[in-house]
Amino acid sequence: MLTKILPLLVLLATSSTFAGEKDLYEFLWLDPDKSVYVLQNKVHPKDNSFYVDLGYASNQTSNFQDTTGAQLKAGYYFKEEYAIEFSYMQWNNSNNTAFKSVGAVNGAEPFVVRPVSNASVFFIWSPFYGKINTFNEIYYFDWSFGVGTGQFNVESSLDSNIESPNSPNVYKDETFIPVQLKTNVKFHVNKRVHVGLEFLNTNFQTATPSSPNTEKWRQNNDLVFSIGVSF
Repeated sequence: MLTKILPLLVLLATSSTFAGEKDLYEFLWLDPDKSVYVLQNKVHPKDNSFYVDLGYASNQTSNFQDTTGAQLKAGYYFKEEYAIEFSYMQWNNSNNTAFKSVGAVNGAEPFVVRPVSNASVFFIWSPFYGKINTFNEIYYFDWSFGVGTGQFNVESSLDSNIESPNSPNVYKDETFIPVQLKTNVKFHVNKRVHVGLEFLNTNFQTATPSSPNTEKWRQNNDLVFSIGVSF
C-alpha cells in the first residue's frame, strides 16, 4: 500500500495546491470507509503576521480622465485565512483626448467625477494558497478577497454642468461612504518580500446632470501593482 501512495504524493507536491493546510483526498483503491489526509507544509504561513505594501494604481473607469495613483496599505492576519487591512489611496487626474474632443465638438465639457483620495478598512479572506512549478523554480502565491468601506473623496463637475453647461467645468469636492470589493494575488519573492496584483472596485451613489434629483450607483475601478514586506 505504501508503494502506491508515495508516488501519488510526489505528483501532488509538484502541482498547485490550494486552501487550508489539511486537504482530504479520496483514493478509489482504498476501502470506502477509509480516508487519507495529506498535510501541506506552507513555506509562507500568514497566521499572526503583518504586511505593508506600496502600490501604483491605474484607474480603469473614467472615459474623460487619465487617472493614476498611489496606494499604501497595511494588514494583520489574525488567522491563517483572515486579516484586517487598512488602505489609503491618492490619485492624480488630467483631461484626456476624449475630454478635449467632446469640448471641441459640442462646445461643452462632459460631466466628470474624478477620484481624489480614499481611506478604507477591509476584511480580508485568503482561501487559496498555491505554487507554480516552472522548470527548476517554484513560485508561491496567495489569492485573497476583501470587502470594506471608508471615506471616498472625489471632485465632481455636477453643479457647473447643470448651472452653466456651456462653461468650462468647475469642480466641487464631495465625500462618500462607499461599498468596496477587491481581489488580490500575491506572489512571494522570498519569505519577506512579495509582489501583488489587485483589482479594487469602489461603489458609491451620486446624481448626474440628466437626473440631478436622483442618486445612482457609480463605480470606480483600479488595477494596483504593488510590492511589500511581511513580518
